[in-house]
Amino acid sequence: MKSDQVFEEFAKKQQQLEDEKLKIWFDHSLFTYQWWFGALLLIISITLFIIYRKKNSTDRLLYSGIFLALLSSLLDLVGNSLGFFHYHYEVIPFTDNYFPWSISIIPVTIMFLLQYKPKVSPYIKAIILSVIVSFIFLPFLKFIGIYHPVNWKYYYSVPVLFFIYLIADYLSKRERFKKLNED
Repeated sequence: MKSDQVFEEFAKKQQQLEDEKLKIWFDHSLFTYQWWFGALLLIISITLFIIYRKKNSTDRLLYSGIFLALLSSLLDLVGNSLGFFHYHYEVIPFTDNYFPWSISIIPVTIMFLLQYKPKVSPYIKAIILSVIVSFIFLPFLKFIGIYHPVNWKYYYSVPVLFFIYLIADYLSKRERFKKLNED
């Protein structure tokens, strides 16, 4: 069998699964209380950021926040693809990650921590964040049926979140920005 044919057959199977996933989303996810919970998480967290961010640090926070959204989405995608965990009741059916979590909750929470008591050690903030998220928020998402760990223990998330926070802290303190119209 030629490589092109293998890829084409795989693409057809993948499209069939995507069609089935979309039907399941319409029939079993859309407008459930879990779906509303996710939609509200997304809207409320972004609204809180817009209202309560340090206005003079918006660009710096967004620089870190966009990186966080991309990184957490990538890690969610990898974890889901490798069968470590999966999500039900996605707010948007076209992703394999929990959109409110990776695009909104993680970045906004970390952006707030970055601006709150900036002189506190980032290691302390990273530990607090990683423990609270790993042992309170993830079990809560599991309890309400959104998060389903398969080959993943809650404590595996502690070092991942710890390093995610430290990377965000590092990015938020960068000073090497120059206007694009300057040489």
